[in-house]
Amino acid sequence: MIFAHAITMIDTELSYATDEALTVRSKLDFGNNEHMRALSNEIGGWIGSDYDTAGVAERLGADVMLMRDYINPDTFQPVILLVLQSNNRSSFHPPIVCYPALGYTIEEEGTVEIPVQNMSWVEGPWFGAVQHLYPNVTVTAKKLIVTTQSGGKVTDRRVVLYFYVKKSPFTSDTTTMVRVSALAAPEGSYDGILNLTTTFMAYTVPCMFELRQDEDPVILILMATNIGKLMVGLMLLLPLLVMFYPRIRNLKSRRE
Repeated sequence: MIFAHAITMIDTELSYATDEALTVRSKLDFGNNEHMRALSNEIGGWIGSDYDTAGVAERLGADVMLMRDYINPDTFQPVILLVLQSNNRSSFHPPIVCYPALGYTIEEEGTVEIPVQNMSWVEGPWFGAVQHLYPNVTVTAKKLIVTTQSGGKVTDRRVVLYFYVKKSPFTSDTTTMVRVSALAAPEGSYDGILNLTTTFMAYTVPCMFELRQDEDPVILILMATNIGKLMVGLMLLLPLLVMFYPRIRNLKSRRE
């Protein structure tokens, strides 16, 4: 399937851009269910199996939803990958809202750095064939530790990592979330599960994105979208209009 790589941003917040936001190109069409299901079932030694999400997606008002268990034979500890896209932000429920609504308590909130090794980036929108090594990259994800209790004891504890994929502000209101979660022991350290989910997300990111070169000029970013091209055209026309307007006005005055 041919997909024109779209310029997007990975960020930890939905409503504004943070200092950790990273500009990337999407390898996948997050707005296409078929394309999302084509995401590999084998990622970094983990083997995946899909959930049937048709009913859940309808209840959530999601346009596209992929939910998949991945199990590493070395650990037998499953991690759950969720990719959710909605064209209506009002129907989008971020984890910080969704988990409490499901009866969970947020015990801890923060961010975690995902070390992504051997990622490559395409040099620019007009030079798509050239590949370079980008050896040391970190992606920032939001981290939640959520629990449920019964009889005063923790019965369920989960480590949740997620980030948002946001399109250029010149395009649409579409919102995409990528979330990885796993069960942790009710008591004691959750570091092992945090390392597991971090490692899995580090393998997953290169399957979905390519990094952009930091030095890409703004005009190249604009030229990657139709609306951006229109804006560039208007910016180029504006100086000409300013330059020739007095002549056009004088010519019109002479004719009158």
